[in-house]
Formats: sequence, structure tokens, C-alpha cells
Amino acid sequence: MSDTPWYYADHQQQRQGPVPAVQLQQLLGQGQITADTLVWRQGMAQWQPLHGVAELAVSAPTPVEPSQDPYAAPASAFDPTVMQAQQPLAPGEQAYAAFVGRNFPVYRRKWRLDLATDGKAASTTAWNWPAFLFGAFWMLYRRMYAVAAMWIGALTVASILETLAGASDSASLVITVAASVAAGSVGNHLYLRHAQRMIALAEARHPGDAAAQHAALAGLGGTRWSAVFVGMALYIVVIGALAFLLDP
Repeated sequence: MSDTPWYYADHQQQRQGPVPAVQLQQLLGQGQITADTLVWRQGMAQWQPLHGVAELAVSAPTPVEPSQDPYAAPASAFDPTVMQAQQPLAPGEQAYAAFVGRNFPVYRRKWRLDLATDGKAASTTAWNWPAFLFGAFWMLYRRMYAVAAMWIGALTVASILETLAGASDSASLVITVAASVAAGSVGNHLYLRHAQRMIALAEARHPGDAAAQHAALAGLGGTRWSAVFVGMALYIVVIGALAFLLDP
């Protein structure tokens, strides 16, 4: 079994890795992953269930016969044919897929990559509900740290100006809603530009080596919950400090 680095989706559908194939087998034996766990390595067009990758030599899970027991656990809704039926990725899309991770099919559509013949994304005006609902926290989750910092800074300045101007509660609500709408409107565009910057960085660091570029993008991209929690803590500190300093 080769030492090719692999990535896998854990029980919370978060990307983990890279790990060698031997460690995947160990995780399978320990019950930390299953034959249905999605895995990916450089050169694969898309994520596939572990049992669908021939080189890992993992047998498919044995199907369970339907039971008449009303208390029996329901069958898994996972259908590996859904992943296998996806349209193969164009060469230009593979870098985006490596960077975004498991949720790439969603952004492939939002960025109109599925309509591009050259695999290059275009600017998009598609709506982004997570950005609308969570704003800077979604940006932190998607590891757009610089963008999130600027967004939080702009909102902080707006809050200070509201307080100094003695804005009414209704005016503050309008400003808050407007900021959320703005985030939802430009969220996909900001994420696309961030992905393109990271792809350019990976290409500059590993010129002509697509495998190394994709490995670097897998490390730079994906999602990170810890960044959200740190952001929440900092947000609470900043709001508390502003309330103390601006309290008449």
C-alpha cells in the first residue's frame, strides 16, 4: 500500500488528514471511520466512499435485510452512487475542489464553474444564506480571516458612530439588517476571490506541480470551527469594551 496522503470526512463531515493509507486502515479497524466514509487524494476527481476505492481494498458494507421489528434502527440513507454519478471535474476545477473540500459541489454551482468550459470561475451574484445569517462568523468558518477582520472592523466603526450620533433602536436595526443583506449578497463573491488568491499562492509556491498545489490548497482551505469560537470570544470582548467606553 503506497504512502500517498489521504483525506477523509469524519462523523461531523469535517475534512481530516492528510494520513497514509495504513492509518486509514487502522482508523477503520478502530471504528473511527466506516466503509462508507468519504475519502480523497490527489488525482481523484471527487470524494468517494472508502469501499469504492479499489487501491484501499476495503469491502463494501454488507446490506441488512429489512426487518419487521418496529424498534429496529433505520437503514442508512447514504447512497454512494450519488458521488459516482457526479460529472467529472475539469482540470481547472480541481484546485477549487481541493481548496473548498466536501461542500465543493455547492460552490461549483454558485461560482458557475459547471457552466465554464475552461474550468475558470466567474464572479457570481448568487445569494449566500450562511453569510446572511452569520456574517463574519461564516467568514471565519471558511477561514477568510482577513476578510472577517475587515468586516468586523467596519461593523465596529458603524456601532461607534451609531452610539455617538444617538441613533434610535429602529435605525440600529435597519443598519444591522442592511449589513446582513450585504454579507449575503457578496458572500459568494468574497469566498471566490479568497479561493483564487489561495490558488495563486499555491501555484507560486509549487510551480508546475499540480499534486503539491492541491495538497497545499487542502491545508489552506476547508473549514475550521475553532476559528468561529475564537471569533465569538473576541466579539464578546470587543462589545463589552465598547459598552464600557461609550456608556454615558
